Amino acid sequence: MSATPAPLGIGIDTGGTFTDIVLLDLDARRLLRKGKTPTTHGDYGVGIARAFAALALSPPEVARLRRVALSTTLATNAVAEAKVHPTALLMEPGDIAVPPGFQPPPLLLRSQVDFNAVELVAVSEQEVLARTAPWAGRVGSFAVSCYASTRNPAHERQIAEILRRAYGKPVVMGSELTHQLNFLQRAQAAALNAGLLTLIVEWLRAVKAILAGLGIGCPLYIVKGDGSLMDEHEALERPVQTLFSGPAASLHGGYFLSAERDAYVVDVGGTTTDMGRVRDGRGRLRRGGIRINGRSIAVDGLDITTFGLGGDSRFRLGGRERFQFENRRVLPYCRAPALFPGWSPAPLEAELADQWHFGDPELLELVAVDPLRRALVAGADLTPEQQALLAALERGPLRVRALETRAAIPAWGAALHALEQGRLAVRIGLTPTDLYCAEGHAPAFSRGVAEAMLGLYARMLDVPVESFRAHLYAAIRRQAMAVVTLFLAEWEPPPAPDSPWLERLVELLLAQAGEAGAALALDPGRPLVLVGAGAPVIFGGLAPRLGAKLRVPADGEVANALGAITSGFVLHESVSVEPVVTGGFELFDHQGKRFFPAFADAMAEGRTFLRSTLAARARALGLREPRLVLEEEVLEDYAAFSRRARKELIIARIEGILTGDPA
Repeated sequence: MSATPAPLGIGIDTGGTFTDIVLLDLDARRLLRKGKTPTTHGDYGVGIARAFAALALSPPEVARLRRVALSTTLATNAVAEAKVHPTALLMEPGDIAVPPGFQPPPLLLRSQVDFNAVELVAVSEQEVLARTAPWAGRVGSFAVSCYASTRNPAHERQIAEILRRAYGKPVVMGSELTHQLNFLQRAQAAALNAGLLTLIVEWLRAVKAILAGLGIGCPLYIVKGDGSLMDEHEALERPVQTLFSGPAASLHGGYFLSAERDAYVVDVGGTTTDMGRVRDGRGRLRRGGIRINGRSIAVDGLDITTFGLGGDSRFRLGGRERFQFENRRVLPYCRAPALFPGWSPAPLEAELADQWHFGDPELLELVAVDPLRRALVAGADLTPEQQALLAALERGPLRVRALETRAAIPAWGAALHALEQGRLAVRIGLTPTDLYCAEGHAPAFSRGVAEAMLGLYARMLDVPVESFRAHLYAAIRRQAMAVVTLFLAEWEPPPAPDSPWLERLVELLLAQAGEAGAALALDPGRPLVLVGAGAPVIFGGLAPRLGAKLRVPADGEVANALGAITSGFVLHESVSVEPVVTGGFELFDHQGKRFFPAFADAMAEGRTFLRSTLAARARALGLREPRLVLEEEVLEDYAAFSRRARKELIIARIEGILTGDPA
């Protein structure tokens, strides 16, 4: 009798530069095939379809598929580059004063729930509609955040229902993002993630359409920011959970490939560098929210830090021979011919032959209409200025500086910025990818174009081309060392990347070793696992200064996709027990509260609630062999004094963690 064929799974990661795909034997956890294709930001479905074509699935393999798992850095990249869609934020501030200049500017409501989860002022539908009517046509989504909503989310749900019924647009609630107490941070996180809805929903719909076209009907899962999976229905209802999806998958993929149970994982993508630590074989949740470019965001996620340095980071000039790459993604010149057939640097050099302006990097940058989004232009709500710019770009890429005269419109800069934010226009510029391509490290792209553009930049800056390349490599090493230093030092608050003392520290770390050795060195004390196509190139040369054992695992260039398909479900739920000054205790489960006369009774009910709630979620997801752990913490954080005697108030927290794999 022949053995039953092993079940298969597909992992897909859509990054800023590449879309990766892997085919995995689920029983043996063995990689069978892999593929890597450029991400097509104009239409994500094009790049994903090409990834499936590269995988070349046979009909028997399609029949053996049991699940598809996705991860993406699209949301993380959008935050790192400050490219999110406009949204309206409604807030119930309670007794918290919203500071002047709070961003985004909130629409404040009079309704209120106090810290003890008791309603003080009811929600008014008339007030909600009156405050939002002027904004409804100008935003694509709404965010709602209410004081004490992690203890009683009833008002957020009422307001969200009013908005959905009135406008038919997505609504993000702060209480869905995190159970941490910090009302203002939670409000900003809700607004930020509401601005990501359009992007993530577009991506998920593209994936589902391709799977349907290929006849793949197995369950679809998505990696959340906390490193666990969610099903497609949760992802479409709450796409905010995909923030940090890609970084979480890379952390798990680095562990899967290296088998290092305690290590740092560094993943370099097109837009960002993600760094995290694996302890005891898994990532740990970050208390207080995730961190992107040194900014804390109140969304549950793994303890990973994201920095705006990647293969497609835009070249900038900070002074003569002071080069740097900023956290803004542009299309590398070496990738432009694939998107715009027929384009080459030759006409650009001829155009500028008699008008060099030394020291102006933007002189060579181009802008074009993304051909994959050209069909959207006709139906887009564009201003006359934006329409004029698009008409000027009809024949192909143009220099950004030439647009001012070609389009002959006022405020052309603002119009161009809006087109880039809406992904109708794409900017083309010099990136680390061009440098690596010119050195032969990116065979999929045009080496000739990369070499020609580096020559043009060197001529514009009046430096020999070899000297220019050396300066670019030095800039990358300097920024990479700053990234590692900021991550390992864990300063709170972190210094600015361009702070003088951080720059001096980086200089010491990068100093050439003399007779006495290096001036300064970091010693992380544990392996540094490098994954992603760019990590070995950018960070590999820093090993002598880091004092770290480097691990560059085979297949590390598709670590994110492997991390997605090898991840499981990790369900978190928590409760807190707090005393009442007049006697007794209250159990808060993030839906409301219940009173108990004795502390032991409240704790026992908390445990029962967590077990039953997590077991029900595991059954609904069809998890096999679910494992539940309860972690309890009792804190004596403060004391209250009554008229009769001193009484210590005890706060207790119980967290339930259930892990399991899809059936």
